[in-house]
Amino acid sequence: MEGKKNIRVLLSKSDQDAHEVGIRYVASSLKDAGMEVIFTRYTIIDEVAETALQENVDVIGLSFYGAGLRYDIPRLMELLKERNIEDTRVLVGGTITEQEKAELLKTGIRGVFTPGSGSVQGIVNFITSNIYGTG
Repeated sequence: MEGKKNIRVLLSKSDQDAHEVGIRYVASSLKDAGMEVIFTRYTIIDEVAETALQENVDVIGLSFYGAGLRYDIPRLMELLKERNIEDTRVLVGGTITEQEKAELLKTGIRGVFTPGSGSVQGIVNFITSNIYGTG
């Protein structure tokens, strides 16, 4: 990535979600690819928007294991717009149904990654192509 800006990624998951092996693996892979990764947990989704603003991130990646995304994603997208950082790319991953995936993409989510949807390298490539304008 010589000559290109360093990609800053905020990865976060709810404090209520104990499942974190996947998001930690993604964090490690993004770091190995040369990205800066900020990993947090949140009590309310508002904390994610505030961290994204403070850290000036390019990408927000959220992990879900349950129905929390139905509330959290619309709220996050609203907060990003209020803070004038709606150009921050938002990705979600976890146990997400095909119907939920379609709904998420309609809200402006850039990518949805579920178990079995591909390799972690695919996430790295997706982020890189979206930041550098090749995807």
